[in-house]
Amino acid sequence: MKTSTPTPPELVGALDALGIVFLAGGTSDAHLSPIELLQGLACAPEARLRSAIIPLVLRHPEFAPDARAAAQLLTGLPRVTLECYYSAGFVLQSKYRERLERMFGPQTRLPAWFSAGLGLARFAGVDADLRALGDRHAVLTGLPINWVGTYLHAAERFMRHCEAEERWNQPTAHRAA
Repeated sequence: MKTSTPTPPELVGALDALGIVFLAGGTSDAHLSPIELLQGLACAPEARLRSAIIPLVLRHPEFAPDARAAAQLLTGLPRVTLECYYSAGFVLQSKYRERLERMFGPQTRLPAWFSAGLGLARFAGVDADLRALGDRHAVLTGLPINWVGTYLHAAERFMRHCEAEERWNQPTAHRAA
C-alpha cells in the first residue's frame, strides 16, 4: 500500500481506470488499491472528489469490504465522510437498481456496513433514508448543507454519463438510400 496521500490527479486517474469517468484531470499512471482509493477520496481536499465515493461504490459494489477496511483505518472527518458517502451509495443502489443492472449487469447488494454506527434505521424508504442520512451527516460534520442534493447529484451525474457513453458506443443505424 502507498504511504503517501494520493494527489487529486492520481485519484481521478484511478477512478478513470475503474470506469468512473466522473471528473477531469486524471493522471494515467495512477495505480491505487481500492482501500487506498477510498481513503484518498475520503481525505481529499475537494468536495467533488469526496463525493466520487458514491459512484465508485455504485459501479463497484465488490469494493464494499474495502470500504469497511478503509473506514477502520480513518478517524475524524475523513471517516465520517467515507461512512456517509458509502451509506448514500447503499441507499441509492436501491433507487438506481434497474439502471445499474441495465448498464453493468447484475449487481451485488452493498451491505449496510455503517447504518447502525451512524444511528440510522434501515428500510424506511429511499427518500426517508436519504433525508435521515443527510441530517446525520450535517450533525456529524457541522455543515448544514443540502447533503441529499449532494448525494443525488453525484449519483445522477455518474449515471447520466454512463448512459450517454452507452449510447455513443452503440452502432448507428444506416439509413436506406
